[in-house]
Amino acid sequence: MGKLFNKVKKAQGTFGGAIIIMCSIVIMWGGASSDVTTDSKLREAIQDATDIDPAIPNPSNNGKLVVAAGAFQTSDVYEDEYLKPAASLLVQRRVEMMQWVEIRKSPGDAPTYSLQWIEGQIDFFTFQQPQGHENPLLQVSPQRYQAPQSRFGGFDGSRILPLITKLDRLQIAPELLKDSAQEIVDNKLVVRRNPGSDLPALGDMRVWYEVLSQGDYTVLTVQQDERNLVGASPSSTLFIRKGLFTKDDFMGEMLSESDESFLGMLYLGGLLLFAGCLSLLLPKAQAFDLNPHLNVKGPLAVVIVSAAGSFCVMALFFLLSLTR
Repeated sequence: MGKLFNKVKKAQGTFGGAIIIMCSIVIMWGGASSDVTTDSKLREAIQDATDIDPAIPNPSNNGKLVVAAGAFQTSDVYEDEYLKPAASLLVQRRVEMMQWVEIRKSPGDAPTYSLQWIEGQIDFFTFQQPQGHENPLLQVSPQRYQAPQSRFGGFDGSRILPLITKLDRLQIAPELLKDSAQEIVDNKLVVRRNPGSDLPALGDMRVWYEVLSQGDYTVLTVQQDERNLVGASPSSTLFIRKGLFTKDDFMGEMLSESDESFLGMLYLGGLLLFAGCLSLLLPKAQAFDLNPHLNVKGPLAVVIVSAAGSFCVMALFFLLSLTR
């Protein structure tokens, strides 16, 4: 019986390692293919774009792909119970609370409960054992603010703002707050349910902000008309970057971001490949001996072989992305 158990366990390890290796190859292949396709499409699109001055909208550019570099501004201000009034184009207030979480390792296991920082509100009525694990109501609500009036050069900015999803984290400082003594931890405002407590407790909240501030931006989009840079449709395409760029510089910025995304997928795939190789090879570690090239054998030899193999595969996919 013991031998059968060992064989099943070994088979599980081999199967799991093979699955991990397959997933790693898929991730790296997808990253390389996506990088090549994205780079090609970006180059083709931006090369056909027209540089315009957004301060002087020109109706002759209607329907054309344009690159516009200019000032994005608003006279409207955002404030809440914590922040002083300040002009911002977009503000996303995010809130998390120390609350009970139900944990199930598998469907048949009895649940366990722990206090964790969780964004949003967990409904404790869905717990198998709600009694004793009651979560208080979230006292500070998340919200998204958009400046009612804004201008991107001579264009109305109200159609641009809904298309922007990537915001910058606001660096919270005492001078930005209505109460300069408000507790700040890890760039988040700490709101205690019990003000006299110093340790995280049930119902405590942490609040932080993501913003799009006024400033100079460069936009790539299809000009709708001389009043609205983008169309009213939610499917309208828009790329925006902070700073003033020419068409060529803007393309360089976007390609650099695409490359960073590909490298992230490449590293993730390489790490998974290394883990999969270890799962497959460690049961056979005693047979590994790197002599005479290296005076290493056993598990350490497996680690070296797995790392070297993963590095070589990563290098192949990197070269593939350069040559295609």
